[in-house]
Amino acid sequence: MKSLTIKKLFRMHSWVGIVTGILLFVVSFTGALAVFAKPHLSIWASASESYVTSHVPTQAVENLINEYAQKVPQAFRENIHVFMPNGYGFTKLVLLYESHDGDENYQKEAAYVYEFNSQTYALEHKFYGETGDYYENRQSNMARYIGHFHADLHLGRPIGLILTGFLGLTLMVSVITGLYIHRDMFKQMFTFRRNKSVDVVVADGHKLFGLWGSLFHIVIGFTGAILGLATIIMLPAAAYVSFNGDQERLIETFTAMPETVISHEYQKTQIVDVMVNVKSLDDKAVLRDLTIMALNDKNSVVYARTIGGENVASSIVKYSGEGEFIKRMSSLGDILGPAIKVVEWIYPMHFGNFGGLFVKFIWSVLGLTTALIPLSGVMMWLAKRSRGQNPDLSLKAYQRWNRLIIGSCGGVVLACALLFPAQVLMNTFIEGSQHNAYFGSIFFGSWLAWLLVCIAPMGYRYLLKINALLVAVCFTFVVPLKLVFQHNYLSQLTNSNYQIVTSVDLVCIVFAALFFYLFNKVEMKEVEMLAGLKEQTL
Repeated sequence: MKSLTIKKLFRMHSWVGIVTGILLFVVSFTGALAVFAKPHLSIWASASESYVTSHVPTQAVENLINEYAQKVPQAFRENIHVFMPNGYGFTKLVLLYESHDGDENYQKEAAYVYEFNSQTYALEHKFYGETGDYYENRQSNMARYIGHFHADLHLGRPIGLILTGFLGLTLMVSVITGLYIHRDMFKQMFTFRRNKSVDVVVADGHKLFGLWGSLFHIVIGFTGAILGLATIIMLPAAAYVSFNGDQERLIETFTAMPETVISHEYQKTQIVDVMVNVKSLDDKAVLRDLTIMALNDKNSVVYARTIGGENVASSIVKYSGEGEFIKRMSSLGDILGPAIKVVEWIYPMHFGNFGGLFVKFIWSVLGLTTALIPLSGVMMWLAKRSRGQNPDLSLKAYQRWNRLIIGSCGGVVLACALLFPAQVLMNTFIEGSQHNAYFGSIFFGSWLAWLLVCIAPMGYRYLLKINALLVAVCFTFVVPLKLVFQHNYLSQLTNSNYQIVTSVDLVCIVFAALFFYLFNKVEMKEVEMLAGLKEQTL
């Protein structure tokens, strides 16, 4: 009975890995990059010869809010969102004056939006229209693009979120069943025979990544499933149980920012005092944005959203218009109890948003091992079925399967790498608001092109060498392009404002060296070259 159970679990483990292996690699690899998307890669991607995301003094923020409030109708002063230039959401100072009831031109929520250079405070872009249109079409960058791809594969809601959510569940199933059916691998937890054949190295790597990173993989799978399925399945389910299916009523009941009653009595809103107090509460927390209800009204209320610091998870601090602290609450709503604390930790645990840069580095490395587990598992499955006197896979079929893996998995690595030099070129030659139109073409175009190349009847190791070389070249071009098109680039290296930008540039050089090393390390085998030539003649 026990052997039958293990056999069934082994079959489940194998087929779950085979069916979802490539998608799991794609999501996990982009997730390893998305760990640094906020704020590091966002700040790097928005930097140019004349601009880098910088802190804006509190008094300057208050002055701009009051100045531009005079340029919008009264109804738009009742709900103001101030997004700070810190890379967690925006890289410029953004003032969004919103009317929930719209105006004579729009029946939905409408907004006047002003985007400012965080160094000179100059107005760079303005928008008037439906609020949803602004959020959907606002200027993006390669970091935000990769982060959104990791979240929903750019398939949108609900398909994309459901797919990534279920991939999280399959990751959990694969890890748990793998640990159970391969219990003997605990005896080999320190075994890695790197000088053996590729099949042995892949098998040892699969065991080590799965064993040592098992807790991390389960956490990532669980939190990923929650993040993917929460708004699509869990929120409607909660509304169905408690509010007869009314999701809006559910959200209104637990919202952290209820509408305030306007008194129409003038009293200046002390924005500077609020920002100073937020810093004094937790000097390690980052102020993401402010929401000002009823600007310069006696009943004005200010909500400050922070991330990091002592609370780790994002939180909201409520202030009166006079700048007096009222209370601190979860970003999910004014809800008490230990359960909300657990839910709050889901996002930080998934992206490593706690413990600083060191934890992010660990999360990114472990995320790469999460990507390599399904990839190595598929490679083991193929190798096993191509060996023996009566193999299930012919040499030609084995070649084709490996080319598919290199085309799909190697293609997404190449597509991500290409976005780095592409971002440098776009910052130089293309106006910022037009960047959004290029990311999809570059990312999916390069991925598809590499997939088509991998259809060609060539040895898969030869394709792997080319793949590694192309990725290395992409990372190599980043710094030379900046040297050519950013004339003050060398002076930026010693500028503290460009510290994050310089660090990412150095990481690109390291990645280039690693992929050049991989290019030199991969050896061609004569049997594979002959197989490729044989397939060309068929």
